[in-house]
Amino acid sequence: MYLKQLHVHGLRNLKHIELSLSPQVNLFHGANGSGKTSLLEAIFLLGRGRSFRSRILNTVINTQEQVCTAYGLRESSGVSTPIGVSRGRQGDFLFKINGQQIAAASALAEALPLLLLNAEGFDLIGGGPQYRRRFIDWGVFHVEHNYRHLMQRYQRVLKQRNSLMRHDRIDEQVLAVWDAEFVELAQQIDCLRKVYLQELLPIVRKIACELSEDLGDVDYSVFPGWDETKDLSEVLLTDRPRDRHLKTTHHGPHRADLRIRIKKQNAADILSRGQLKILAISMQIAQGYLFNNKTGRSGLYLIDDLPAELDIKHRRQVCERLAVLGAQIFVTGVEREGLLNLWSDSANDMKLFHVEQGCIREDRYTG
Repeated sequence: MYLKQLHVHGLRNLKHIELSLSPQVNLFHGANGSGKTSLLEAIFLLGRGRSFRSRILNTVINTQEQVCTAYGLRESSGVSTPIGVSRGRQGDFLFKINGQQIAAASALAEALPLLLLNAEGFDLIGGGPQYRRRFIDWGVFHVEHNYRHLMQRYQRVLKQRNSLMRHDRIDEQVLAVWDAEFVELAQQIDCLRKVYLQELLPIVRKIACELSEDLGDVDYSVFPGWDETKDLSEVLLTDRPRDRHLKTTHHGPHRADLRIRIKKQNAADILSRGQLKILAISMQIAQGYLFNNKTGRSGLYLIDDLPAELDIKHRRQVCERLAVLGAQIFVTGVEREGLLNLWSDSANDMKLFHVEQGCIREDRYTG
């Protein structure tokens, strides 16, 4: 599965873009501020319905436009499927897959699974729990078909429970009904997360060890969002006065975390910045391998400024492992030759593009 064509209009400084893409490696080089990251942002918009750079939509739309659009042609097993996303300044949106309008961005993610590797991706280890929950949920979402529905139900119940916590008086029978469903859904979510992470860990260890021997004994454990030595029903009951006082639910899968360790110590405390980068990339590459093993599909990797994030040795190693994976890859960098040298021995099908002042053209090279 890969993105065969990409059309972009009205997104940041990009001019009207129409690209024919390689199913393997696509390299984009150009000066800082030329539009390279915006190109990755357009692909991310196509697969997630939103930007990875800003929550404020108006900053994504070109100042001369009222909407930004991304259109792609996905190729899978000889079948082409059009995917389109349009976002407007007033918050209006239009998502389409194969000509059919869809209401949820999760359908885009299912149709075009993609992973982003950029500077902020290293928050996976050193950042807050939300980054690690996002990491876990990406993987479970793409290998467990009912996970999306399960999470939607959980979010609905959590919203209802939080609403009750804001009332001056609580109907105990109503709360008991919501709490029972909350506990049931929370336990199912926790179970699926743990099964997924158990399958992922050996792959993470293998890739991390190949990239850096010091990281081969990585280990992690899941904090489900509550004290596992106690029943969640008991935890909710005990913590109800606090929940009512602060008007929110303090325990559950929405508070889960992944505790990552090296030699039984917190990885963020003992690893150098370079090692943290390598471990974070190892975990994300491992997700691609497990996704492929479980589904037979290969997703897309968006890698923003790889040369700036890793030394030359580790850049080459990352490229080799991604090439073996068979995923479609989009990489940005400032130096043309630096990008070419990284991939010349790893990719059979590669395209090079030059980005300049929002214009993107294919850059011919002798492979």
